[in-house]
Amino acid sequence: MEITFLGTSSGVPTRSRNVSSVALRLPQRKEIWLFDCGEATQHQLLRSDLRTGQIRRIFISHMHGDHIFGLMGLLASCGLAGTVSQIDVYGPPTLDRYIAGCLRWSVMRLPYKLQVHTVEPGEVFSDGEFTVTCRLLHHRVPAFGYRVTERDRPGRFQVEKAQALGIPFGPLYGQLKQGKTITLEDGRTFDGRDFCDPPQRGRSMVYCTDTIFCDSAVELAQQADVLIHEATFSHQEADLAFARLHSTSTMAAQVAAFAQVKLLFLTHFSARYAPGNPLQVEDLLAEAQAIFPNTRLAHDFLHYEIPREGTQAAPAPAPPEALPAIAINRATRQQMQQKLGIDAITANAILERRRQQKFTCREELERLYPQVAWDTLNVQF
Repeated sequence: MEITFLGTSSGVPTRSRNVSSVALRLPQRKEIWLFDCGEATQHQLLRSDLRTGQIRRIFISHMHGDHIFGLMGLLASCGLAGTVSQIDVYGPPTLDRYIAGCLRWSVMRLPYKLQVHTVEPGEVFSDGEFTVTCRLLHHRVPAFGYRVTERDRPGRFQVEKAQALGIPFGPLYGQLKQGKTITLEDGRTFDGRDFCDPPQRGRSMVYCTDTIFCDSAVELAQQADVLIHEATFSHQEADLAFARLHSTSTMAAQVAAFAQVKLLFLTHFSARYAPGNPLQVEDLLAEAQAIFPNTRLAHDFLHYEIPREGTQAAPAPAPPEALPAIAINRATRQQMQQKLGIDAITANAILERRRQQKFTCREELERLYPQVAWDTLNVQF
């Protein structure tokens, strides 16, 4: 179960954060499940290591635009790719009419099977290996939180113990693995439960946005391995959170603490906390950690693999540090691409405009090339 954040801003995108979308990759079955699909999610997918052709299920929390405006474009691109056979979309009432209207008025025909499911609190999907449940959250429109739970796995079979007791290798081992009792030719009897480690608890991920603090979020997140929870506002601006039915950093932390989750990721940050403003997302992190220490900040393209029980969790990657300074007037195209993370065409255009003295400051760069996250870079002229 591998999580990739594709958008972590609320309402509108910023230069460094796109609007809401989270991908859950299941490598063992070569599937990707999306949670929300804000505008430009397919662009974020192209910039990630994820393959659009593996998208199998999409879960929509609610019908606000910053969570659904990227859905139809993504569905259309999946059709043009020709590698998708079926996509199931889950969401609140009216989602089916929204999709049907977009298909009708854009005259879009999808070459694969698209099935839309209207969700209600309870079980949404189950296939024996994974179960998805949802709860109604507390927002201005009907909004659902989702929980993905993996089935428990049988404990490890202690083959070395069976060998030491002289149990012949073969079908008897399979019976012991299943917990059955076997009898050998010499009359000895063995209970399979004595040869298996305790079952390994399945992993779980919970996604809660948009919502103010509510009991249903706590119930949904009980003892989850990972809780992804919105933190639109800082604790200092709780009045805005109550007015708009969004969560503060401390509300998200309280949900995590009450639910006894292992790890909390904050996401869905207001653009007011962008670099250069009095309050930063790091201030929201400090507020949350005062209540729930194991809290991390999500950022676009952060990747986290949920560890299995008994294995050591890999630390969540920190936000990328500012890249080394690059002097635009002395840069080569290769330097531009490597240090700024942009394509060759954009790099050439920037260098040529700089050579012609078409711009002389970063503000002009930001205006001409808004697709580059200039606020995270160290650029010199």
